[in-house]
Amino acid sequence: MNLSQRQLIRIASDIRDQLLKLKQTKQREVQSKQTGLIEQMERLIKIRRKLNLCDIRNWQSTGEKVLKQAESALRDIPFHIQQTEQAIQACNIAVPSVAEVYRELIQADEEFDNLVFHKQGDLLGVTTDAIELNDVYLGEFEIQLHLPSLAEMRYNNIYRIYAMDPHPASSNDCVTHPHVSDERLCAGDAGAAINMALTAGRICDFFLLVRSVLTNYNPESPYVALDSWFGTACYECGYVTGSDETCWCDCCEHEYCCECSSYCRRCDESTCLSCLDKCPACDDLVCPNCKSVCPECGEQLCQNCLDDMACPCIEENKENENDESKNEENEEAANVTRIDTNEKRDGNFNVACQTPGPAEGVIEKILGIDAA
Repeated sequence: MNLSQRQLIRIASDIRDQLLKLKQTKQREVQSKQTGLIEQMERLIKIRRKLNLCDIRNWQSTGEKVLKQAESALRDIPFHIQQTEQAIQACNIAVPSVAEVYRELIQADEEFDNLVFHKQGDLLGVTTDAIELNDVYLGEFEIQLHLPSLAEMRYNNIYRIYAMDPHPASSNDCVTHPHVSDERLCAGDAGAAINMALTAGRICDFFLLVRSVLTNYNPESPYVALDSWFGTACYECGYVTGSDETCWCDCCEHEYCCECSSYCRRCDESTCLSCLDKCPACDDLVCPNCKSVCPECGEQLCQNCLDDMACPCIEENKENENDESKNEENEEAANVTRIDTNEKRDGNFNVACQTPGPAEGVIEKILGIDAA
């Protein structure tokens, strides 16, 4: 035993004093809850007087409004009664004697064989055996109870879980156990039992309950899962790598391995492959933050291509305009050709009609007709 009998008695006396202060605090809470209930009852008394006055003076319309006030007041009374009952139940827990607390300390020393008291911080502590969960070695932990906090029962500050031989998660040095972060324990369902043991002065039960949480793993609510203890699992493929070998994607806010991530060719920020898209104009990989919408066609492309008016829809519009102009030129040329052809045909036809042919001259000679 590290502590002498005199030290244990002094610690037991200190614990009892803190628990007495806690009970006084809870008694004041009962008075506060009773005050709320009394105020509601006084409100009902006033409403009763109003109803009596409405009845005497036959104010039916006003009486209906007062009845609604009574209904509202009655709905609030069960809540105040429940709050008062809970405060009374919390205050009914008996404060143990110094001898009872002393026996709790003796039992705790026998269970852990290393009960210690840090005078500088008013911390009462025990050390667990080396803990290993799912083949992950976590080392020994000291469960430290801050005695002055017993009077206020601030459960977030009343005890700490100190790692004697830290083996923290590779992704977070503050997590020394799947259920411990910044030396604070996430007790889960055991939280109520731990708080009850402290309120009743059952110090040994408190240490045993906390050790039970530390030696068991709940995969549904860890700060860091044991599967990812030695690294970070890629959000895309699930491959576990060291924290220095992963890339954080600001777009979707997840960790990715090197195989499932790249970078934006515009802002050079690390981005997962799922968030990167090819710009339809330049085929570069760009992140959502570096893409803009073309006002003409609604296509998403990088800002550089949009500034340079390099959207495919602009090229298509130019080609369509060129094709239309060529078609117009071809149509004009065809029209000119048709006009020339018609004019030539019309001119030959007129010449043929006006100029006598060779047969006509022969006939004139044969008949001896003078052409003049």
